[in-house]
Amino acid sequence: MAAVAVVDSVWLVGSGSHPDALTDPHDCHCYLVWDGTGGVLVDTGTGLGAGAWLAAVAEVCDPAALTGVVVTHYHADHAGGAAAAQAAGLPVLSSGETAAALASADESRTSLARARAVGVYPPDYRLTPSTVHRILAGGDVLRAGGLEVEIVDAPGHCDGHLVVLVRVAGRTVLFSGDCLFAGGRVSMQAIHDCRLDRYAETVVALAGREVDVLLPGHGEPVLRDAGLEIGRAAESFRRLVPPPNFLTS
Repeated sequence: MAAVAVVDSVWLVGSGSHPDALTDPHDCHCYLVWDGTGGVLVDTGTGLGAGAWLAAVAEVCDPAALTGVVVTHYHADHAGGAAAAQAAGLPVLSSGETAAALASADESRTSLARARAVGVYPPDYRLTPSTVHRILAGGDVLRAGGLEVEIVDAPGHCDGHLVVLVRVAGRTVLFSGDCLFAGGRVSMQAIHDCRLDRYAETVVALAGREVDVLLPGHGEPVLRDAGLEIGRAAESFRRLVPPPNFLTS
């Protein structure tokens, strides 16, 4: 696999589905933002493909020059590689909820035990405990080279979910984790902390932001007019009707 250019200054360095960036079938999309002088990673996958995505990062830049890796939320396909990132010298950055879950590798809080039981992950897959270097919250701005990386609270899909906004080459890019997907879809699951009322508040608030590009944790990117897709999901929530679910039976 190799780093796959997505838009200016953004690469896909890991994925469970993209044929050219495939790290492990259980991984989310993992992104690198790099402007030539600094940058950040967004999400770490399960850890099963960590060696491959770390190698892909090194194709683009010296990993030591990165501010760190922002983990959008504590589900294993996004956060399981945090321990590998930490071992490679990358600071791990997350919400307080994600930090607590990763420190204890809590399979109940992260719903890993339930997901593994129904075949989402291999039977022998376990979270490796990791330490978060810095706790993030909505409104925080990370400086990475010439980039300003804005953190936005985005609960709903699960507690402590964050999304990331970065302006590159005159366009605002939203790294949405499992909050929003192409087609104005969302990710609702029958788990203890998927909260529809908070999800609605999150999506309606994001529809008020100017977003040009949507890069989700799974599926296809939206490379232009992403605000229209977000607005579609928000309008559905405003009518008290959940938007289409990215997850299907």
